[in-house]
Amino acid sequence: MLVILDSSMLMLPLEKKINITFELERIIPVDFEIVIPEIIVIELKKLIEESSPSTKQKAQFALKLAEKYEILYSKTEGNADIELERLAEEHNAIIATNDSALRLRLRQKGLPVISLHGDNKLSLFGFVEMGD
Repeated sequence: MLVILDSSMLMLPLEKKINITFELERIIPVDFEIVIPEIIVIELKKLIEESSPSTKQKAQFALKLAEKYEILYSKTEGNADIELERLAEEHNAIIATNDSALRLRLRQKGLPVISLHGDNKLSLFGFVEMGD
């Protein structure tokens, strides 16, 4: 199963001192692979160029973290949220995000979502199909 991280999730370790890999292993009951959509890498690079110093620092950290994972080709240009929805449906994947609007849209479609729950724990919302 693929777990797709968005930019908000990639910035989380710096913001909340969370070990994403450890948290994902704790809450996902099946084997998984973490991937980063190409559109998220592009979004992070834009944030580095155009944001305030604190956001720039988080985006730089997130981009460095993203380099540890496989980059997933993105078809859609522009809106990262639309592309994340498309990839989640196409790959039957879990989206890890702290974007509340995106999380709500994904849950309304019945797609599983991982987000911050409390101060420093991630939670899985939705159903994940167990493998054979």
